[in-house]
This record gives sequence, C-alpha cells and structure tokens, in this order.
Amino acid sequence: MSVDFTEALRERHKWALEYKKSGGQVMGCYSALVPEEVVWACGFLPIQLTMSGSKYIKASVYLPPYVCDCSKDILEQVLDETYGYLDGFLVAHVCETIRGLAGIWRLHWPERFVHVFTPPVNNDAGARRYLKAEILSLAERLSHMGGAKLTEDNLKEAISVYNTNRQLVKEIYEQRATHPGSIPPEQIVSAVLSSMVMPKPLHNDMLKEFLKTLEFETPKTRTRIILSGLMFENDLINQTSLPHILEDAGAVVVWDDLASGMRYRLLETKINKTDSPLDMLVESLLGPQTAPTRRPVEHKVREILEMSRRHQAQGVIFLIPKYCDPLTLEISELTNMLKQNDCPSLVLEISGSLSEGQIRTRVDAFLEMISDAFDAGADKGVQGLRKNS
Repeated sequence: MSVDFTEALRERHKWALEYKKSGGQVMGCYSALVPEEVVWACGFLPIQLTMSGSKYIKASVYLPPYVCDCSKDILEQVLDETYGYLDGFLVAHVCETIRGLAGIWRLHWPERFVHVFTPPVNNDAGARRYLKAEILSLAERLSHMGGAKLTEDNLKEAISVYNTNRQLVKEIYEQRATHPGSIPPEQIVSAVLSSMVMPKPLHNDMLKEFLKTLEFETPKTRTRIILSGLMFENDLINQTSLPHILEDAGAVVVWDDLASGMRYRLLETKINKTDSPLDMLVESLLGPQTAPTRRPVEHKVREILEMSRRHQAQGVIFLIPKYCDPLTLEISELTNMLKQNDCPSLVLEISGSLSEGQIRTRVDAFLEMISDAFDAGADKGVQGLRKNS
C-alpha cells in the first residue's frame, strides 16, 4: 500500500514543524467543536492535540489521578516542550478538565495565546447569534497575532478545502462498509487522525492516492461490529489496538461513532449563493453535535440503529476511557436504550485495570453471544433482531 496513514500519524509533529519553517503559525486544538476552518482561513495550521503514550511525570503534579489519560498525556507533552512549537492553544469547552488545562496553560505561558471556545448546545436564533459572535471574536484575536483578517473569500476557500477532506474520508468509510475487511481498520482511523495533524490540502492528496490503490478481496464471513467512543492514537501507532484483537476474534468493523472517526465533523458544511459562508459554518457547528452529553441520548441511539441496519451490524462495542465524564455519564442510558431495541453492546474501559488478555476474553465472549443470537434469528427467518425505531 503506497499510502500509509499510520506512518503519517507516527510523524504527526513533522507536518507542523514544516509549516512553521515555511513561515506559518500553528494552533494546537482540542475537540472537533473547534472551528478549524476559521483558524485555517486566518493563516494558521490547526492541529488536534494527540496522545503519545508517555508516562505522566510532570502532569501528575498539576492534575489529580482521577482525570482522563487524554488530558494527562496532552499536559505532559506541553510541559516537556513536545508541543513547544505551538503558537497557541484553542480548545472547545467539552468538559471541565479541558477548561482546567486551559487555565494551567495560561498560568505557565501568559505570553502564549490560549482561548476556550464555547459552542452552544441549542440550535435557535439566539444560539446562532452567540456562535457567530464567538467566531468573529476568535478571528479578531487571531488577526492580532499576525493572522489574516477573516473575509468571506478566505473562509469560503477554507470551507471548500475541509469539505473536500470530508468527502474523501467519507468515501473511504463507504468503501469499508461495502467491502468489509478489505481496508485494515487501523488505516481507517489513522486516515482521520492524520487529517487532524497535517495541512488539509496535503492530506487531501494522500486520500486521493489511497483511494486509487484500494483492492477489494472477497469478504470473509465475520461478525459485523460498530465501534463507538474513543480510540487512542498511540495504540494505533504501536499496533496494539483493539482492531487487531477484533480481527483475531473474527470480527470486522463496518462503521464507527468514534471521536477519531465520524465524530470529527465529517458532515460537509453546505455552501450556497444566498447565505454567507460564516452563516453556513454556524449552521454546521450547530448541526448534529459531535461531543457526548450535548444532545439527547435518543438522537445517538437512532443514529446507531440506523447505521446498524444500513451496514448489517450485529453489535456495538463502546470504548470508554477511565474518568471520561462526558462518555461515562451517558453510557448507561445509551446501552439500556440499545438493549430495548435488541441491539447488543459491550462496554470496554480502554484505560485502567483491564489487561489485553481480559479485553480479548470479553470480546470473544461478546462475539460468540451475538453470533449465536443472529444465527438463531436467521433460523426463524428473521432478517434482524433490532426493532424499528
């Protein structure tokens, strides 16, 4: 395979450093709810802060033990100057821990740009006015740092670049769903993650080349799974991730609801001739919310059930980091509602006390259970066990 997104992710700092050498500025971002198009339009390279798998030595001084590995890992990299090349930090208010990190960064580097972007939950006239003001305020702060002034033209161009990226990633998803098992699962997630850490035009070229090289094999009979939650990028880089466990167990991922996948705002921002690109971006940001707890659980259940039917998935596996409050708060209600719709699910804590052997045992038992259930349904002439929602 000529294009290896896992390798591109492994070299995730290379792209930002090259952009800096060319005279550009780099903004470290956290969460898909950050308006990256605005950052790019103002002449900055937005990169999502990613994990490294390092030990939390310096971060443990500032953070209690009961916060997620994501926050501890990112803070460790900031403190040890791994992210020393960043010109600033732009984070969305998705949880209180990330607000705490922003406060620590402000205290340690008062001269460095730190901005907490707070998108509204509702989608009404007041929310649109508020979000537009937030975006314009952010753009003004970026221009004061030497960035370009936000205009309709440069924002429209930025939206076009990002839309192209979303279209290409979505095409890979569709090919994966149509030909299960033909694309290595780590390449799918790495394709999205690498887009978070490199210039989108360059990533678009990689995606186009990757799509040209795809060769589809005759699909094997495997248990079809949807993944939801969070997959750590350092596991993909070190090739110790869940996709390999699933493959060994005879499962294939046909769709996902991962923070490093479909939650990364992969829906295109609609552009028309009558509305301004800023209004269209506002509508996109107020659309289906990507972060947990920002909309009723019923919405997510409907989406998962729809994807399950469309791609003939037999079950859902949730990947939950330890101490991740947004994901933990909704998981009980989410799994209960899926159970009521006869959609089996398994919850795995991906950081904490579970060893790889324990995860393999739980995955094997779950796949055996749902395979037996669907075989029984097929014997009765039932096409699927999930109720219509």
